[in-house]
Amino acid sequence: MKILSIESASVTASCAVAEDENILGEYTLRHKKTHSEKLMPLVEELMEELKLKVSDIDFIAVSKGPGSYTGLRIGAALAKSLAYAAGIEIVSVPTMKSLAANVYHESKLIVPIMDARGGRVYTGIYRWDNNECIEVVDQFPSNIDELVEILNGYEDPMIFNGDGSVIYRDRLENSLNKKAYFAPEVFNYLKASTLASVAYKMACRGDTVTAEAFKPQYLRLSQAERNKK
Repeated sequence: MKILSIESASVTASCAVAEDENILGEYTLRHKKTHSEKLMPLVEELMEELKLKVSDIDFIAVSKGPGSYTGLRIGAALAKSLAYAAGIEIVSVPTMKSLAANVYHESKLIVPIMDARGGRVYTGIYRWDNNECIEVVDQFPSNIDELVEILNGYEDPMIFNGDGSVIYRDRLENSLNKKAYFAPEVFNYLKASTLASVAYKMACRGDTVTAEAFKPQYLRLSQAERNKK
């Protein structure tokens, strides 16, 4: 099974091709959020380097959100167009699950935190079971105070990753005491290779959608919609 994965939910523009659980290649940029200019050329160059055509791909995996509204729309448009062209389905991967899967630890909960500004975050609670990252609490929007209150209800030690874990590290350490651990910086960023790994498990279960049915999951109104309200 070959999967082309596309990650555009944050400042990271990334694409990867995997065959089953083996990553064949990956390109990642974390310079500027210019996904409309960078993402398709990255995909084309990666496919050319691997001597692959879209017709060789079995599934397109894409980060469905939450994240940057613009980034998610660009990723969705690219994934849908490639899936339509190849006549294949999409693996719609929750962004927080993909971020959590960057960190492997069997005895600790994984809590990814993506900053949504103004004290707001996107998050979720995950754990590893039988070599798969599974949801304890599915991804949800929150503010940092609400998240701390939720996490205080767990006795398990937990590892935090994502840019929000850097921004709110002091708050988390002070509130959760010795239960809080933090992933190294390299595991705080979304990657298409991790996305492909999560997507492979989903595809094996038949957890896919048609290109027509796929839609990003924003979890919050856009800034313009919030201002209008």
